[in-house]
Amino acid sequence: MSNLGLILFEEKKHNSNINNIFKRFYYKIKSLFDKDIYLSQVEKIEVDERVNIFFIKLKSSLDQINEFRQYKIKKIKKNINKVLKEYSIENCILPEEVNEDFMLDCCIKNPFSGHFIYTALITDILKIIAYKKGISVKELDIAIIKGNESSLFYSYIELLSPIVKFITIIDNDRQCCYNKIEEIYDDTGLSVRITDDIKSGVDGVDVVINMANMDNLYKSTRIKSNAIVINYGTINENDSFLSNTIINGISISLDKDFENIMNGYVGSSYSRNELAELIVCAKNNINANVINNNADKKIIQYISNEFKKCGYRINGFIGRHNIVTHLGIVKK
Repeated sequence: MSNLGLILFEEKKHNSNINNIFKRFYYKIKSLFDKDIYLSQVEKIEVDERVNIFFIKLKSSLDQINEFRQYKIKKIKKNINKVLKEYSIENCILPEEVNEDFMLDCCIKNPFSGHFIYTALITDILKIIAYKKGISVKELDIAIIKGNESSLFYSYIELLSPIVKFITIIDNDRQCCYNKIEEIYDDTGLSVRITDDIKSGVDGVDVVINMANMDNLYKSTRIKSNAIVINYGTINENDSFLSNTIINGISISLDKDFENIMNGYVGSSYSRNELAELIVCAKNNINANVINNNADKKIIQYISNEFKKCGYRINGFIGRHNIVTHLGIVKK
């Protein structure tokens, strides 16, 4: 059994009755009389028979901690070390934004961005889009703009081949795709069209999966398309040739146990996407592949399956200007 600790900070409290000029002074005075800042509350969740996660909840926000003097930080760290020893926690994770002064020997800063959980849930995203369109996933006309990340690109082709009928690949170097695509056709019967003309490639399709830096590849091109763009690459949304719907991420919900524990803490410590990615990966020790964004088809499928087994779900898409819509298509 592996025991993993997550250090959580309280969400920053906003007090509208305190003028901004005096906020800093107010919190410093308050902390002098608040003995609870040195205490930690611990809650445990048994993820499965292999992994326990201990949430070590501190009584201060990250902003407050980063302003504390060394003697206070030492007291808090001493208490955390006591908790780690008491619960036999071998490894723990701190939020990425934590100050270097707060680092502990057995802790690392959170290496999970939450982006890969979005990457791994491509088939789930397509199913939601198809449902909203009133069709099956097999009926979606999909184009993929290939970028420099070839391993992930070919993993996607293999992953989608059993569930779609036809894919258009858009790539400036068409020749490099042919041999691999022929193999996939022989194995799956998937029909693939390859083109270097982005205008014809996106014409009439339902979904564009972007894996490239589109502004560099097609800087002088202006395209009108009704396709929904699932963006895993780079798009300058303020000066983009695509004026249609762009999905840049997903909003997810965890199961009730996790949501209850994270209430009042998640915003200052980890996003739900980061947590889902961290927990799912911890169950099978596949962290390195995911962090380096080089996971193959099997890992992508594993993450997608474990995501659902854990009771997590996609509850919205994140689009332009961070707009989230509930289980629907992102609006422009």
